[in-house]
Order: sequence, then structure tokens, then C-alpha cells
Amino acid sequence: MTDPRRPVVTGYGAVGHWGSGLEPLWAALAEGRPAGRPWVPDDGGPERFAAPLPDGYRPHPDIPRSVRHALDRGSAMALDAALQAAAMAGLGPGSGDARRFALIDALPLRAPGQPAIYVPYGHTVARALGIRGPVESVAAGEAGSALAVARAARLVAEGVVDVAFAGGAQALQAQLLAHLAELGASDEPARPFDRRHRGFVPGEGAAFLVIEAAEHAAQRGVPAVAALTGACVTFDPGAEPLAFSEPAETGRAVQGALAAAGMLQGQVDLVVAGADGRIARDFTEGYAIRRVFGRHAHYATVTAPKGAIGNALAASAALAAVVALECIRRQAVPPIAGFEEPEPDLELSYARAVRPERTEAVVVTAFALGGTNAALIVERASADRP
Repeated sequence: MTDPRRPVVTGYGAVGHWGSGLEPLWAALAEGRPAGRPWVPDDGGPERFAAPLPDGYRPHPDIPRSVRHALDRGSAMALDAALQAAAMAGLGPGSGDARRFALIDALPLRAPGQPAIYVPYGHTVARALGIRGPVESVAAGEAGSALAVARAARLVAEGVVDVAFAGGAQALQAQLLAHLAELGASDEPARPFDRRHRGFVPGEGAAFLVIEAAEHAAQRGVPAVAALTGACVTFDPGAEPLAFSEPAETGRAVQGALAAAGMLQGQVDLVVAGADGRIARDFTEGYAIRRVFGRHAHYATVTAPKGAIGNALAASAALAAVVALECIRRQAVPPIAGFEEPEPDLELSYARAVRPERTEAVVVTAFALGGTNAALIVERASADRP
């Protein structure tokens, strides 16, 4: 019998260098073309290689023009993605008790010395949606929006709210790009898991999920795409502030998520990895997968969407979750953009071309510099599992 408070996903939306919406996102993933182009940010500075919003980007048509002109890039992307998610979930004015709605988002990354944003993007979205329940922002670097999803799922499971929006948005500025160049940003396309990997491509983007109690979704007559059956967040005190954890620690987050879902390694069909082309990042991802999954690491498919969509930093884990949801919805897996030949000791079952594939259970990894590690388990809503 299904737990009535089981957190399910009924809607999601995404924005990035491909524009706005799920169809162009999937087209970018399926094409397998690496993200990135030379770009000068709006606030000046030298030309950088990045994956920004497309020129002429137009925010969601439901954003009133009077509001649109008052939004910066980050808040426009966040509201766009959240409105997409709300539309997919069939939520609109009067859809429920606003006091039983929540929103959790990840604070965008800023460079040392860069002024903080005046109002969290999540507050802008919550005001536009009329949310009157908990509205929270979390800070955890590239793992931030994974923590937001985990927190939102917990609020739903514990009965604090019936519906929660979760995600994040990331805009790029000259000062931030200069800082990222010191952290491994590349001046060429990223190649996750490939032996020629030399760095990551910073990207702009946003993604939001609508997470609600299974019983609430059923009462509204809205189908669930997937269930969030497991999540785990860990911290590694041994990690240096600007370094990733060792595979034993990153793997601990994946093992915790599997345990929370009551799932065995052999039941996982797909891993949506956070590998982004940084050598250290790719190795800690790959070795963690091998460590956790053992022999099954050669059977569970591995994809890494940051090659095709860029590393959207605070929004990257939510975007990875959207990719996982699209893989479940379409029963297909996209390739790793830029990937041709793996490192000799990192042989896994990498996705090399878009292909139909049975996708019932997906692991999403999100590992941040400084020791915060997270993993999510997403299962197809109709999947029957003991």
C-alpha cells in the first residue's frame, strides 16, 4: 500500500542556455553537443567561455510585463522554471490552501567579496505564486539544490505541507566567472569522464520541481511522474574548503540515499552523475560509483548532463533531477556530451548515444567543494518494488 505522504513529483521546469522549457532541454541533451561559447557578461569584464542564457531570452509568458522589467537574470530564470513546474502540475490560483505550500531554493554562488543578492530568488517566486507556508533558502554550493529537494520532500513526508516547490537558479557575473576560472573553469568544452577532460564550463540555469504528497496529488487528479524515495546529505570534515571529498565520503551519501529508499544497488537503472570535466570531480564521481555499486557499476547506465548543459552551480543538482525525471518520463537516456574515451581505470557503463532504455530507478549525485555531498533516489511513480 502506498504511503499517502509519499513525496511525488507532479511538475518540473527548466531554463538554461537552450532557452526555456523541457523540449529544448531534451533536444540539447539528445544532440550530445558540448555546451559553451565565448561570452562577455552583462556587467563587463573579459570574454569568458561559458554557457549563458541565449541572446534574446524571453522569460515565461505568464510573467506580467510590469514584473518582468523589475527582474534580474537570476530571478527571471527562477520564476520561469517555477511557472513551468506549476503548469505541468496543474497548479494555479486557488489550487489549494496557500498555507500548506512551501518553497525551498538554493542560494546562488557568489565570488569572495562579491555582494550578496538583496532578495533570495525563492522569495521572488514565492511572492509570485502566493505561497504562505515555509519559504527557505539553503547554501551548499553545487549541492545546494539537492539539499533543497531533500528538504522539500521531508516537509511533505512529515505532513508539514502538502505541496513544496524546490530548486534553484544561477546567473553569471564577471566577478564570479573570474573566481570560477581559479576553480577549474575551462576555455574549451567540458568532457565529463573523458580522458581529455581539462575543466568545467560555467552555465546559467534554473530548475524547480513540484513535490507533493501522493494522496494530495491523487485527490487533485494529477498523475505523478516519479516518487522521491530516498535522499541523503553528508558532510566530510576532512575535505579542504576548495577540494572535493574522497570517493569513500561521496559514496557514503549514495549509500545513505539507497538505504533511505530501501533499495539495493542492483535495482538502480541509471546514475545521473555530477561529473563536469574537472579531473578531480570526475574521478571522485567515478570511483564512488564503482565503490558503491561493485559489479553492478558495469550494468547501471551512467550519464553526466553537465557536458551538454554546463555546470549551473547552485541550480545544477535541480537540473540533474529534471534530467532524471525526463529519462523516466521518456524511458530513454541521453549521451554524455564531449565523451569519447574513458580514463583507463574509470570504465563504467557510460551513455554514448541517446537510446530507449528501461528507467525505473535513478540515482542523482551532487557533490560540492568543501565536503557537502548529497544523493537523491528518484523512482518511476508506477514502478512496483517490494
